[in-house]
Amino acid sequence: MKSFAIFNNKGGVGKTTLLCNVAAYLKLYLHKRVLVIDADPQCNATLYMFSEQCIEDFYTTKKYSTIYDIVQHLKRGKGYMPKENIPIYNSTGFDVDIIIGDPRFAILEDFFSGDWLSSNSGEERGLLTTFIFKDLAYKLSSDYDYIIYDVGPSLGAINRNVLIGCDYFIIPMSSDIFSQKAIENISESLAEWKKYLNRGLEDFKNKEGHPYNINNINVNFCIQFLGYVNQQYTAKKKKDTIRPVKAYDAIIRKFHNIITTKLSPFYPELSNPNILLLGEIPTLHSLVPLSQAAHKPIFRLSKADGVVGAHFTKVSDFKAVIGSITERILCNIDYYDQLAD
Repeated sequence: MKSFAIFNNKGGVGKTTLLCNVAAYLKLYLHKRVLVIDADPQCNATLYMFSEQCIEDFYTTKKYSTIYDIVQHLKRGKGYMPKENIPIYNSTGFDVDIIIGDPRFAILEDFFSGDWLSSNSGEERGLLTTFIFKDLAYKLSSDYDYIIYDVGPSLGAINRNVLIGCDYFIIPMSSDIFSQKAIENISESLAEWKKYLNRGLEDFKNKEGHPYNINNINVNFCIQFLGYVNQQYTAKKKKDTIRPVKAYDAIIRKFHNIITTKLSPFYPELSNPNILLLGEIPTLHSLVPLSQAAHKPIFRLSKADGVVGAHFTKVSDFKAVIGSITERILCNIDYYDQLAD
C-alpha cells in the first residue's frame, strides 16, 4: 500500500478536484482499492463525493463518525483507534471509500501543535500524536492499494501530521506567481519538520534504548515528492497540440526550475527530472461545477448531468488527461521503489 497527499499551501489550485478524479480513475479504470481521507476542515472532498442528502445525514445525525472522531479517540487517552472502529464509507458516484471530513477538525490544530513540541523532545505521548496517520496507514495497508489525503491550504499542525504519515506528496500548481512562492514555503517547512522530528526520535531512542515504533515497525520522517501538475491555464490548439496561451506559458516555464531547486532534498536523484511533471490540465470552465453538482468525476459526466455540445469533447479530453496523470503517478512510485532497491 502507498499513501500520498495532494497538497499546496496556496489555496484555489484545484487540488480537491484533481484528487477526487485521480482516486476515481484509479478505482474505475485501473481497478485499484482506494481510500480517500478528507483531512481538510473545509470538507471539500466529502462535499464533492456525496449528495446533499448524505451530507445532511452525516452532520445532523449521530449515526456517522468522521476523521475528528479518530483523533478524539487518541486525545481522550484511549490510544490509536482499533481498526474495526475506523469509520469508512463509500461514495457511489466516485466508487471509492472515504473517511469523511469534519469542520470540527480545525479545532484540533492546538492539540497537534502542543504534542508536536512534546515529540520534538522525544516524549512518547507527543510521538504518538505526531504519527497518528502513519498508524492509520499501517492498519489499513492490507485493505487498500492507495490511501490519498485531501488537506487544506496551510502549513499548520494538521497538515504537518498528515504529511509525516504519508509516503509521498503531489503539488498541483495554478498558473500564477503565488504558486511559485508556495514552493519555497513548502521546502522550508518540510526541512524544518524533518530536523526537529528526527531530533525527537533520536532523543526517544537514547532515553528508551530502542527506536520509536508502531506495531514493531520503526517510523521516521520519510515523505518524498512525487511530482506536480500544472492546472487552470487558458489553452489554445497549435499544430494539433494543446498549449497554454503565452501569458500563462511564461509562468509555467519557470515551475520546473523552481521545483527541482527547492524540493530536490525530497526526491531521489533522477536521471530524468522531467518525470516530475505529472501532467497539465487546462481551465475546465463549467465542467467543474457540473461535476460538483452531479457528485461524480468529470470523466463520467453525461447529458443527464448537463453536458451539451462541445462539452462532450472536453469530457473525453479530460478523461485522457487524468488517465495520463494517474498512470504517471503510478510509474513514478514504481520508479522510486526500484531506485530504493
